[in-house]
Amino acid sequence: MYITINDQSVYYQKIGEGKDIIMLHGWKQDVSTFHNVAEKLKNHFTLWLIDLPGFGRSEIPKKAFNISNYSDLVIGFIKENKIDKPHLLGHSVGGNISIKLASENGDLIDKLVLESSSGIRPNRGIWRLAIYPLAKAFHYLVPNIFRIKDKIRHLVYWKLEADYINAGSLKNTLTNILNEDLISQLPKIKNETLLIWGSNDQQVKVKYSKIMFKKIPNSKLEILENTSHFPHTENQKMFLYYVLDFLN
Repeated sequence: MYITINDQSVYYQKIGEGKDIIMLHGWKQDVSTFHNVAEKLKNHFTLWLIDLPGFGRSEIPKKAFNISNYSDLVIGFIKENKIDKPHLLGHSVGGNISIKLASENGDLIDKLVLESSSGIRPNRGIWRLAIYPLAKAFHYLVPNIFRIKDKIRHLVYWKLEADYINAGSLKNTLTNILNEDLISQLPKIKNETLLIWGSNDQQVKVKYSKIMFKKIPNSKLEILENTSHFPHTENQKMFLYYVLDFLN
């Protein structure tokens, strides 16, 4: 189904029955990433799976989005569909959006699940700051043979996920997301929160889950062994165990 929110055409799927859960996917994903786990959850909940603008069947953002734009869109979706205090589950970049929404409009949702969530900006490191002027000069002086300009920019723009070069029209959106540090928002979250992480996550390392756990007042952390960035597909049994226990 399609709905227009904030002048954006958004595709979504509504599955199941019971208490509402809005599920937000990560970068380069779409609603299909949740299909297998949705088959198990639909007997307990009404699931709202949203293709975030720029992904799946939703319209590409008319301007470069930031986390606030995505959060406002989800808020509009909740209000337009008259969803009463849904649970909110965000994976990876979907977690960024969920953190923003819960920290500023937590009264609109019930419980919060953050799965392998990005949102804390890593330290750039001295070497990246030192190389920036040189890389910037190269950007203007060196021909874009073998996409060398893209590779230089890729080096300069530290990232939580290695997607910048292939982001296409979403490059500025990705840069906006990566440049926003949400660590100051974490203590503002009053919703009961479950953090689920893979012990082997190389995209958003476990150390960030522990920072979030310390910063979010009413939170609990579950780390799944031998699991990387996609607990809901890589370790579905334990993912479902913790989510159902938490939400029920």
